[in-house]
Amino acid sequence: MGQHTQGPWIVSLDPRYPSEPCIDAVVDGVVWHVALCHNAAGPDEGCAEANARLIAAAPELLATLKDVLPVLRAELEKQSAASAGKENVESIGLRTARSRYEAAVSVLAKIDAAEPYIEPHSERS
Repeated sequence: MGQHTQGPWIVSLDPRYPSEPCIDAVVDGVVWHVALCHNAAGPDEGCAEANARLIAAAPELLATLKDVLPVLRAELEKQSAASAGKENVESIGLRTARSRYEAAVSVLAKIDAAEPYIEPHSERS
């Protein structure tokens, strides 16, 4: 699976489609069209612009999620250790930590559908 077009991505208007926002990336001075959001793609007329802003934020969202994954994993490990030895009692903190970590891993797996996302090992692993 290939890599996504490098960011940042911006919302702009293509003269060919003046009423439909598009998402562009400027890479080495060349404008690359990443996506076009049609106005008919949602329940109201502001939907296309909202979709375009969300798509344009995708590279930053991806980088942020990858950055926080080790923090989520550390919290899961901390909560697991705190619950160790307690008879079949899973704390709210452990359930929350596991849920957050699994949700982040699930989102990353959707981005790279070729194989599940495996967090790179940190220095302490």
